[in-house]
Amino acid sequence: MCGIAGCRGKYDDKTIAASFDSIRHRGPDANGIFKHQDVTLMHHRLSIIDLSELGAQPYHYEHLSMVYNGEVYNFKKVKAELISLGYEFISTSDTEVIIKAFHKWGIEAVHRFIGMFAIALFDKKEDCIYLLRDRFGVKPLYYTTTGGFAFGSELRSILPFIPKRTIDQNAVYEYFRFGYISEEKTIFKEAKKLLSGYYLKYKDGKARAYCYWDAKLITSQSHPKLSESEWQELLHKELIEAFSLRMVSDVPVGVFLSGGIDSSLVSAILQKHYGKINTFTIGFDHERYNEAPYARQVAQHLGTNHTEFTLNTQEAFSILEKFYDIYDEPYADSSGIPSTIVSRLAAEQGIKVVLSANGGDELFAGYRHYHTTLSYYNRFLSIPSAIRHTMKWSTGALYKSGLMKYVYTKNTEHRVAVLNELLGVNELGDFYNSFLANQGHLEMLSLLKQNGRDTQDTELVQDDMTGLMIYDIGHYLPDDLLVKMDRATMYNSIEGREPFLDHRLVKIACQMPVDLKWRNNESKWILKQILSEYIPREMFTRPKMGFSIPIFNWFSQHMDVLFDYYLTKEKLDKTNIFNTATVLNEYEKYKWNKQNNKEYNIEKMWRILSFMMWWDKWCEKL
Repeated sequence: MCGIAGCRGKYDDKTIAASFDSIRHRGPDANGIFKHQDVTLMHHRLSIIDLSELGAQPYHYEHLSMVYNGEVYNFKKVKAELISLGYEFISTSDTEVIIKAFHKWGIEAVHRFIGMFAIALFDKKEDCIYLLRDRFGVKPLYYTTTGGFAFGSELRSILPFIPKRTIDQNAVYEYFRFGYISEEKTIFKEAKKLLSGYYLKYKDGKARAYCYWDAKLITSQSHPKLSESEWQELLHKELIEAFSLRMVSDVPVGVFLSGGIDSSLVSAILQKHYGKINTFTIGFDHERYNEAPYARQVAQHLGTNHTEFTLNTQEAFSILEKFYDIYDEPYADSSGIPSTIVSRLAAEQGIKVVLSANGGDELFAGYRHYHTTLSYYNRFLSIPSAIRHTMKWSTGALYKSGLMKYVYTKNTEHRVAVLNELLGVNELGDFYNSFLANQGHLEMLSLLKQNGRDTQDTELVQDDMTGLMIYDIGHYLPDDLLVKMDRATMYNSIEGREPFLDHRLVKIACQMPVDLKWRNNESKWILKQILSEYIPREMFTRPKMGFSIPIFNWFSQHMDVLFDYYLTKEKLDKTNIFNTATVLNEYEKYKWNKQNNKEYNIEKMWRILSFMMWWDKWCEKL
């Protein structure tokens, strides 16, 4: 695990140094810079495998030079194949294996790798740079073609190469709708993300990206004809292999244990099949959100080395104040706060690698809103189109009349806007997109000065629950959940791994009949069958809570000072993003409802506040 950056072009030393310094937190153990004519490769190392200098980067072999962030877990198997083909090795690192695999097989080497990675490879012979990102986007990779070509592990690492930045209004629009920015967009037009499962080739001043892996394609392949017990046996075997493989390390490893199905399964399988493990849990001083007692019960039953920390308001506030030291573009997932705390907890215990359970919900129908979306979609389609059209026109006219902004109770204005949008949607992918949005299109027109639009690819691989899950694998998973885990762990200089995101395991999950995942109104049915072989069912048969914070409770008691500071006419006007009157009206509604001990779309208020905090950190001085 590391931080990488680099460039090709006529950039001055000051610019390059600024990029290099910006990601120092990602690798405190060592660093290195390689320069060849107008090419620069930079690396900050967090030593995980082969702690010696032999694993240091940038790494060179014949005409190839490379910097790399991540882990290839099956590197020993790839190494053995290369040895049989005549290659020799001087280290025990996966870095040497990766560069020699590219030397032998070229870009096709990526298909041999099981792991998470962001790779930058300079080929002197071909005079080009390759960028590669893992299949699910566990490891981030940003780039820009402004004034040349530059890339890096975080957006901040390429900002020095973009002196004049332009806010992407579509990214702003998407952020306020969903809380994150998806696909290849970033908050600035001049910067892009390399999509998960893609590689990019930069040659002769042109950057071209190519897809090498896509979860959508798996569902179109022929599916195994297996019985229910055979599916369970196949999945169980793959879970054991995938989870155990991610314990490869020369430093201590831990597991984030929430007490939910997925993290309990990771902990249970590793405790039995790998050996005694370290587990870490964050609890809350608010019973509605506190899963720590469940995690403690699981840890005690399994016999793990368990560490628990209760997060209070003061501790959360200290991280909230640093939120945009951790994140460098607008990001509204408030669970980034406890994720940062639990990462720090693990680091303080000497842990340098942690496993989480991202992907379990998207692979095994863990979100109840999959079922809810399908139910509402079918109800809406059952309304004759002429009636839906009339209802859409009526709700639109009602919203545009402006009367709704004076209604402070029941979040009525928001509900009218959402209903208006859903009435006009005919495809399941678009319906799902609208169903998940925090604000309707009419609200967005009122909120923002400049009109943006949703630009996501909403076409589903199939119009059912599987299609919704595949959609999330390409959007919510890489652009929200994995961003959170990468930044939270790397801010604390530890490595986060995702055992559910083994592409062989994902293939099995994607081809599995959906009734093995969602059965009798119960999610993750097959995972629960497997988990029951390790811990009693009463330890995990409870409603899903999710890893979130009691944000309304905290804001109501302690954090309104942030609203008062950031949501002023002067500050809002300065961004040139908002219709200031709309934001101030929303703030008045929030305060009125709070005084009456009611919640008023706190998620909307949090997204506005979060954006203003980002602006203050990253744009105020531009």
